[in-house]
Amino acid sequence: MMADAQMGAKVSLRPFADDDVGALGVLFGAARASMQLFEEPYTTGEHIGYIAGLSVGCTITVAEKDKTPVGFLSYARRPDTSMGLISHLFVHPDYQGQGIGKRLLDDAMQRFPAPFYLWCFEANTRARALYEARGFIITERTDGAHNDEKLPDIRYEWRG
Repeated sequence: MMADAQMGAKVSLRPFADDDVGALGVLFGAARASMQLFEEPYTTGEHIGYIAGLSVGCTITVAEKDKTPVGFLSYARRPDTSMGLISHLFVHPDYQGQGIGKRLLDDAMQRFPAPFYLWCFEANTRARALYEARGFIITERTDGAHNDEKLPDIRYEWRG
């Protein structure tokens, strides 16, 4: 608990701003690489372009420390479904294990209406532990045939 309180004083959450695109693209690539689960199929430039596109259709919350983005969460609720989607939750490797992902997730759980879902690689045990500790339930497993990385993944839902 003390670590969360100390982290909370140093890291703040704020809405995405257009000038975050570059920093979040770099953060996204670094966090994906740190998983060491797959060979990264995309360049930093492609990550930056992806974040720019993501920002058009999603609500993005940025975690920052000393005015530097250290994590982010993106959320969308599609008009054709009653389910929301957390499409991304990433923390820069230098800041992982400090409660930032938990804080971003808890913020989303308070701000966005249930139900919503997210996908997680089966091998990403740290993320899975976070989701399960927050009350997300497993609703589907796949062999990864339909994701870019071709890794088995798990769909989690939060129902409030």
